[in-house]
Amino acid sequence: SLCPPKLANKARTEKEEKLSQAYAISAGVSLEGQQLFQTIHKTIKDCKWQEKNIVVMEEVVIAPPYQVENCKGKEGSALSHVRKIV
Repeated sequence: SLCPPKLANKARTEKEEKLSQAYAISAGVSLEGQQLFQTIHKTIKDCKWQEKNIVVMEEVVIAPPYQVENCKGKEGSALSHVRKIV
């Protein structure tokens, strides 16, 4: 049997992910940046684009060219976890 609330939630989630990908392409984000965003998003759902920067959990900002040294934020577990992913 189908569960309408679950289907609606899944559709909303898929739409948000596609819009995020479309934004990255239209903003001129590099392929490496797009791939990094997708990799982070698989483990940490709370990530978004802020112009060409990736913002993770409102605490960590990753700026182009998306390397470990470009991860900025308050020192702590969130920053160290994101650096490990990068």
